[in-house]
Amino acid sequence: MDVEVLGNVGTRFRIIARGVDPSFINAIRRTVMAEVTVPAVDKVFIAENSGVLYDEILAHRVGLVPLKGGEGLVLPSECDCGGKGCPRCEAILTLEVEAPEDAYTVYSGRLKPEGSVFVANNDIPLAVLNKGQKIALEAHTRLGSGREHAKWQPVSGAVVKYEPIITVDAKKCSLSAKCVQACPKKILAVEGSDLKVTSVWDCTLCKECVEACPNGAISVSYNPANAMLMLESEGSMSPQDLIFAACDVLKDKFESIRIALENTKEAS
Repeated sequence: MDVEVLGNVGTRFRIIARGVDPSFINAIRRTVMAEVTVPAVDKVFIAENSGVLYDEILAHRVGLVPLKGGEGLVLPSECDCGGKGCPRCEAILTLEVEAPEDAYTVYSGRLKPEGSVFVANNDIPLAVLNKGQKIALEAHTRLGSGREHAKWQPVSGAVVKYEPIITVDAKKCSLSAKCVQACPKKILAVEGSDLKVTSVWDCTLCKECVEACPNGAISVSYNPANAMLMLESEGSMSPQDLIFAACDVLKDKFESIRIALENTKEAS
């Protein structure tokens, strides 16, 4: 297997794996989405809320704020407290604010850490208060995975894509440029006497160019042996660290299978 790291393109991180079944890359994608553990708010205790938002809506907004850190925390299921909540499996964030003016926006950066967990993005609006209105709350965070709830899902986007193959028959191509105009991704261009593909990985396999070509000079297919993994982190971990963590989870699963098979072999 050959792996090419394209790095960050905007907010997305991309790698290409060649010579491997896409199901292998898809296993990493699914593990990132469902089994990599990150911190998120699990319980919100509201002491005061004189704003217009109901407590439940405010708690929901706080619960979806991406968080970072969590070093030293253990999963509630592995904690001595049995998941009831203690400093070993929970970290606390507090928010206490009084609006100094009307239309005062309270942002996620006002959530102050009292442990190893802190806000990944300080600019997420939580509520709008008028002068004198107050919010005081305590948010308890714990580790979890996307399998439990979407708030523990560490990516806002995770996609595996086959390598597109765009073939141009120069003998049939009349350079009418109709395909260039039809392509929604604008990856075709007429250069001199040739029709060129400027960025094959941006192709979405929509085949609009095939339908627009009057002479049938273009064909679009894909190579199932090559695939691209695209991740867009929501801030808890970098895309690179998410891939490392997913690989560690898969390695542990494979090791469990190996040990089980060895035990079965010895027993027989």
